[in-house]
Amino acid sequence: VEQAAKQGFFLKPAYRRREINHAHLMLLIDQEGSMTPFHRFTRDLVETAKYESNIERVDVGYFHNIPAESIYQDSHLTEPILLKRVLAQGDSETRVLIVSDGGAARGYRRMERVRAITDVLFDIRQHTSSIAWLNPMPKERWSGTSAQILSYLVSMYPMNNEGFSQAINIVQGQLWLPNR
Repeated sequence: VEQAAKQGFFLKPAYRRREINHAHLMLLIDQEGSMTPFHRFTRDLVETAKYESNIERVDVGYFHNIPAESIYQDSHLTEPILLKRVLAQGDSETRVLIVSDGGAARGYRRMERVRAITDVLFDIRQHTSSIAWLNPMPKERWSGTSAQILSYLVSMYPMNNEGFSQAINIVQGQLWLPNR
């Protein structure tokens, strides 16, 4: 700009390649119940990923407690879609970020929840190995809950600056080390 201002015209065009991240991010977000206080964060997370990042494709699915056979396309949980159908739209470059308290908010340890989420994690791993989990509860609240068990099965981090950075590293394909 400075050179064009001095000369009064452009001598040659300046070409810059537009940077686009061709990744596919799938957000699976727990809604309602104990996650209600975190709706503002999850809404901001979705908006940032979709509209303010350079990620080419962001898909969002919502669930209540367990991302089971069906998840929802809307945060009000009124538009169901089969999870297998959503997963089939992904490929080896798909990254999954789950946002849920995993029972830690209420101190629940329910094996049926752990088994159901284990099945979902197995299904997700058939499509990608890049899975991270953000838990809005501090790590000390996971003790004795379903979240503690799940943290051994998936890379789970508390929803703070450090945890968020670690989860982002995981979905970018960096090595997973259990968060113990």
